[in-house]
Amino acid sequence: MISAALAVLENEEQRNEFAKFYERYKARFFNIALKILNNPENAEDAVQEAFLRIADNPEVFLSLSDLKRVHYMYVTVKNICLNFLKKRKPLNDEELTEDKISQYDEDIIENSLLALISRDEIIDFITTLPEAQRSVLILSYSSEMPANEIAKTLGISLSAVYKRLYKARKAVKKFILERSNDNV
Repeated sequence: MISAALAVLENEEQRNEFAKFYERYKARFFNIALKILNNPENAEDAVQEAFLRIADNPEVFLSLSDLKRVHYMYVTVKNICLNFLKKRKPLNDEELTEDKISQYDEDIIENSLLALISRDEIIDFITTLPEAQRSVLILSYSSEMPANEIAKTLGISLSAVYKRLYKARKAVKKFILERSNDNV
């Protein structure tokens, strides 16, 4: 698999750097893809496609720090997996679960970017979210309330809880990424 991606790279330095990244992170990205797709063959295909895509434009990828490369690759793998799911069949509300929405977002943020931002900054940002998103986020994380209880408490559908939680997480993640870029 890696040989096809390496073949399109221009020079030995790019090939070496790309190969090191691949060896270091291939298992992590395979596990992410497997968790989303629940199929080892599709997960392997998704990771292969992701590495081939980044090899097509190596200058952009190789100009990033290792941390940003991991995030770039994570987003690429996740998007490819979601495209696989869409091709298989459209997602319906029953399939839109908290696990499918954001399998590894918390781990990636906690392990890398969160250290660059203070807790107070994140809390201040959360208070600026729309009430619908903020309430679902707070109930989910601060109160550790399951999604079905949040739906009952707020008088909304389970699907609405997942959608609001997804939007809130996405906004917080964007804030964290922007703040981490300011701090790097």
